[in-house]
Amino acid sequence: MTKAIPLAAVAVFAISIGAPAPALAQEEAPNAVEEEEDPDQRVRCQTRRVTGSNARRVRICMTIAEWREQARVGNRDARRVVDEATRDARQRN
Repeated sequence: MTKAIPLAAVAVFAISIGAPAPALAQEEAPNAVEEEEDPDQRVRCQTRRVTGSNARRVRICMTIAEWREQARVGNRDARRVVDEATRDARQRN
């Protein structure tokens, strides 16, 4: 008889916890459809090696929009370096 009381208590507790869950799922479902996640706001992480070390790595996390901006700025700077080097080479000849 002592085993039946804790077992009954566990059953009542499990039933009381399980009852609100379907109601919450029905309430949250319409909100999930309305709020679509912006793909540019998703976070993407990359692991990069540290210059001068074979073992050390750094993890960099940014949003997709921030990665795109980093790429744009890097390409702009690289293009500027190549253009300046080409212009200087033409002036020497």
